[in-house]
Amino acid sequence: MDTIFKTYGRISYYLRSNRNIADAAITLIVRILAALLAYGVHVLIARFLAMEQYGIYVTMWTWLVVAHILGVFGFSESCLRFLPRYTQRKQYHWAIGFLKTGFWFSTLGAAFVGVAGLLTIWAFKDTISPAYLFPLIMLVIALPIMSVELYLEGISRAFGWYLLTTIPAYAIRPVLIAIGVLIANEAGYTLDAALVLALVAGSTTGIVIVQIMIILKRIRKKFGSLEGGRPRKFWVTSTLPLLLYHGVDELYNWSDILILGFMTPAPEVAIYFAAQRSMSLASFIQYAFMLVSAREFSIANAMRDRNELQRRISTATRWTFWMTVPAVALTFAVGYPLLHMFGPEFVPGIQVMGVLGLGLIIRASVGQASDLLVVLGHQYANMLVSAGGLVFNIMLSIILIPSFGILGAAMATSVTYALRAVALTVITRKLTGLWVLADLPVLKPTVATNPNSGKVTPKSELYKSV
Repeated sequence: MDTIFKTYGRISYYLRSNRNIADAAITLIVRILAALLAYGVHVLIARFLAMEQYGIYVTMWTWLVVAHILGVFGFSESCLRFLPRYTQRKQYHWAIGFLKTGFWFSTLGAAFVGVAGLLTIWAFKDTISPAYLFPLIMLVIALPIMSVELYLEGISRAFGWYLLTTIPAYAIRPVLIAIGVLIANEAGYTLDAALVLALVAGSTTGIVIVQIMIILKRIRKKFGSLEGGRPRKFWVTSTLPLLLYHGVDELYNWSDILILGFMTPAPEVAIYFAAQRSMSLASFIQYAFMLVSAREFSIANAMRDRNELQRRISTATRWTFWMTVPAVALTFAVGYPLLHMFGPEFVPGIQVMGVLGLGLIIRASVGQASDLLVVLGHQYANMLVSAGGLVFNIMLSIILIPSFGILGAAMATSVTYALRAVALTVITRKLTGLWVLADLPVLKPTVATNPNSGKVTPKSELYKSV
């Protein structure tokens, strides 16, 4: 009993002294519960829709996740660079000015993307397959509101309101969609991809309205009635390149499903998506630390404390990697029942789960290296890494999919993760002198160089307090 109390005491003390780990732990718990809920909703949709319709739905959903980034013009990402810095240095008028600038760019940009999408569909309606026409229309209608939601998520992450980034989109929205599906089914409507996407658009609209009200209230409480600083050209010129970076990054992350949508029938895409969703239950550790770490990196950088920045990087990467390994193993162990929940025809996706699980472990080995590069102003390097990974993944997928089917897409994705991890480690080290790879003794360097000061800090000192 004494041992149990001592262990609990050590864990409690560690979490109190490492606030970012505590925040990540809370966010992780909420995110896992929300993920299980969202997973159940995907199973529900798969059960109610014909397999081809479900394949169309997941293809459209993937395009929606990628394309809604366009309407934010990169401000969801630049929030993480500027807002923590301004609040840390008590430059509140600049924080408010940035928030107003980002709001106008995001709302107007989202409206532009929506109108442009509808006009494009109208112009090419005769060349679009009837099975995809109405799902495409609903996708374009949902795009603007999801773009605004993305900007709100960036604000919440920047201020450390982590639960606000998780509960609305990942807990409340799935419940609303599930209720809508059940009501539509009871009312006798034919359930198809277009109807489910309409439910996505409607539920997201309601959620965004509530989020705006909550965030406005919190901002007024945090900053009072201060006047914001004038719009700065620097914000725009620093942010717009993030649109390209973030867009390329999302294309890279979802490229396997998008490629399959062009190269395989909709039912095959459905099986792959079910396998990916099942294995993604193990990826929420990376997601939780992603929510927390970018803000922590930005604060440490604003403090100009290089050793503290390296400590936070090392801690986040180590926890991300060593928690992902057992999570992947456990998820794969229950892979058969998870896939069977979608239907017996989804069970062949177990091999895809295994290959993607290996890729998740490899991706976790560099933690939040991408966010670190953005926070430190090296977004161009990060974009080049993602663009290279995207091109390589497309080429390898085109080679492997004809021979191995959906398993080939999973193989291409995992190989690309490995090459990307190597590239991020080398580039981050070269540009910043910081070490992002997980605690793998054979790969640790002996020193960490600060390129800004010309000094060399012994690696042992950087890890002394971790």
